[in-house]
Amino acid sequence: MGPKIIKKDSFQLIGYRLSTNLKEINEHDIIHHAATRLKEKSIYIHNKVRDKLLILQIYPMKEEFNPVDENFNVIVGYEVNNAEDTPENTVLFTVESNMYVNCKHNGSRTDLYKTYDFLYNDWLQKNRCTPLGFEMEVWNEKSDSEVEVCIPITKYM
Repeated sequence: MGPKIIKKDSFQLIGYRLSTNLKEINEHDIIHHAATRLKEKSIYIHNKVRDKLLILQIYPMKEEFNPVDENFNVIVGYEVNNAEDTPENTVLFTVESNMYVNCKHNGSRTDLYKTYDFLYNDWLQKNRCTPLGFEMEVWNEKSDSEVEVCIPITKYM
């Protein structure tokens, strides 16, 4: 199934906030290490909506930003309902209601860039959509080859 536009209500994540860039992510596998640490703490995260990890990549809204060398924020977390308290060294992060381009990536996580390349350089333009400065991935813990990609957008008619 190809990309589709969905609406997602506001939600909260409990997890880790990282400041990094794509070079560090690729060289040191930072997101995978944070995900592993968070899975170990997951029994202390109450009211989880699901056991799938969400990865938010939040970019500075500036001209010619280069995520390879320039830092941006990453949130590795679990979606929760009615967050009461957070485990030590974790943060509570709220994502506002948005429209998203939603697309399933089937294949290695190392090939995710191909899905992003298609969405940003083809699909968004053809469908008159403007990205809002962050991306979200939903990782299936049972399979490294299935990732749901969501890019918040503004759609122009």
